Amino acid sequence: MVDKTYLKKHLRKCEELETTIIRYNALLNKDDISSPAGKTGLSTGSSLVSSVVENTVCKKIVTEEKIKRLEEDLVKQSRVINSIFEKLENPYEKLVMQMRYEDRLEWDEIRGEIFGSRRDYSANVEKYKDKVFRIHGLALRHMKELQKENP
Repeated sequence: MVDKTYLKKHLRKCEELETTIIRYNALLNKDDISSPAGKTGLSTGSSLVSSVVENTVCKKIVTEEKIKRLEEDLVKQSRVINSIFEKLENPYEKLVMQMRYEDRLEWDEIRGEIFGSRRDYSANVEKYKDKVFRIHGLALRHMKELQKENP
């Protein structure tokens, strides 16, 4: 069932993918792979140099596999989540949910995108913040109802 907990786990998995990609890029930028002899001052035939390179390459491969697995999981989750969002009748509920969980915008970004052009926005930011949270809460409730009707 797609509920608040499921959506939070989805966001957490997105963050895990982001941080894994950061680690992967850091491994790619390490000098261990490109020039171990130049970095250590040891000859390229040294077993120490070989083990450093092998270790880094192994970490890189494991990280690549993790990225692929996370991407596959996120695609599956996104399909499930999007199918529920598309069933929401209220366009603002659909919009808030898509912006938050598909586009991964922060709450203040969502509030600004939806209501920022209103004349009274600056004077009533808190009111619009509450409105976004109310819309989100209603969307969660409607999603739950939709899933009960169509299990």
